[in-house]
Amino acid sequence: MALLLDTNVVSAARRPDRQDEAFRLFLRDYDIGEAFISSVTLMEIRFGIQREEGRDPEFARDLTRWLDKIVLPVFDGRVLDFSREAALAAGTLPTAQKRPTADAMIAATALTHGLAVATCNVADFLPLGVQLVNPWTYSATSNPIG
Repeated sequence: MALLLDTNVVSAARRPDRQDEAFRLFLRDYDIGEAFISSVTLMEIRFGIQREEGRDPEFARDLTRWLDKIVLPVFDGRVLDFSREAALAAGTLPTAQKRPTADAMIAATALTHGLAVATCNVADFLPLGVQLVNPWTYSATSNPIG
């Protein structure tokens, strides 16, 4: 099963010291080199960097380096734009109006590309009808990938 990684998964991969066993098992079992991210995730990362610039400029610089030197090269060719087709699909998702816009955009992108979403925010995505994998509760027997 091909995955679209939610922003929280991409962010958690940055900090191995804060990963629990289930998340490490998920990373071990799934080749991130085959996963996709949404252009919405890039937007959310940039929002986070901008927010940190006012609070912790050094951390903001670290995040910028991580985005430029790791995220963008690792996902080169595997960043899915929020397309016209995804926009039309997002508008028809069940309860999409009650969800954060970014989540509906990511879910619609996954649906239009036949992907599951890897996220810890299962409650936000479940009503949107997209297949889900939660890396924080992942086990090879309960959530097989592929």
